[in-house]
Amino acid sequence: MSVALRPAETGMSWRTFTRAYNADRLGFLNALPAIGPVVRMGANLVFVSDPALIEAVFRGTNTDFQMTLNRRLEAVAAGRGDAALEAWMSARRRATSAVHRTATDGDATGQVELSHQIDAWTAAAAPVSVVEDLTRLNLRASVRLVAGGPDPGLETGTLALLPRLIAVVDDGTRLPGPFAMLVRRHRHARRDDQALRDHVLALADSAPGSGGIVGELAGTEVDRATIANLAVAMLLAGTLVPAAAGAWILALLAANPTWQDRSRADPEARTSVINEALRLYPPTWLISRTVAADGVYAGWSLRAGDEVVISPYVSQRDPVVFPEPERFAPERWAGLRPGIAQYFPFGAGARRCVAAELSLRRLDELVQQVLRRATRLSGGFPRSMSTTSTLFPADLRVRFAD
Repeated sequence: MSVALRPAETGMSWRTFTRAYNADRLGFLNALPAIGPVVRMGANLVFVSDPALIEAVFRGTNTDFQMTLNRRLEAVAAGRGDAALEAWMSARRRATSAVHRTATDGDATGQVELSHQIDAWTAAAAPVSVVEDLTRLNLRASVRLVAGGPDPGLETGTLALLPRLIAVVDDGTRLPGPFAMLVRRHRHARRDDQALRDHVLALADSAPGSGGIVGELAGTEVDRATIANLAVAMLLAGTLVPAAAGAWILALLAANPTWQDRSRADPEARTSVINEALRLYPPTWLISRTVAADGVYAGWSLRAGDEVVISPYVSQRDPVVFPEPERFAPERWAGLRPGIAQYFPFGAGARRCVAAELSLRRLDELVQQVLRRATRLSGGFPRSMSTTSTLFPADLRVRFAD
């Protein structure tokens, strides 16, 4: 009988760990695999780079490993059989219909908005900051997906909540229950979050069955709180994540002109560029689950309550799977089929991103239109990254030549 492996210890105090982590988050995590494939960073915080355990975590999500129900400001974990989890998963399944419909039919309004934006970028005399523009475009697309059409109230509410939420998550002020209300930034974020959920519920009451995710869920057995939470989660994720992904793709294309030429005429080249960008710079760069019970998982001994932390940014740089992992090399994707524990920019398992395929189609549309309407992209590659809830290139400016 084999002996269960135990996570390696960093030997750091909690204060030392948090200082080192916040000084260079990506560098800190990238160095942990040298200590061991599973590392205990604190009393109940465990970083995992072991592919077998990562796969076990993804396959055991909702059973052995719990995940919060997208309660943005108050973590609520739920396991199989819990009513809240069953409602959440039912809502996800129903929302998938609206997502697939949009992916299949396309978003004509979004395509027109994108073409106008590219014309504006091309007409600019100097390099332009694309992150804000991509965020706005993706917010509008997310609103159409959620509401079935434009909704200025959802746009305004999401724009108000985003910076509040980032401040809460990044500063570690997510507190349970009444304690949260003692922190001003948390109080403001909860207020804006509630206002956005109220707007979603008003939309559900006024137009059930009218299209979009809210229309898909209104009038079903899904409870109102779950409808509101899922819609807000889709608005937030559908705005920041594809905007960051699009920005990284444009930055990499600007730094690699050869791949502009290859992607202009070859759909497979475009797909390879997108895959490689998501490998190097996954917008969702941290994924966490909570261990449900003491046990041995993929040979590793974990304790109930351990928070397992996985980073696509780290795992997708495994030199065994991706030789020269720091190099932008889209050609590596010819025939490459990595496993779910080796490449997972949208997560994996039961809680994989509902809109993953839709996001890939939108990124392909971005690359197609940019390369069709602009002859050449140029600009310095960003020297730093924003490591808040989403991995963004900092100070990215791109020039679009007509």
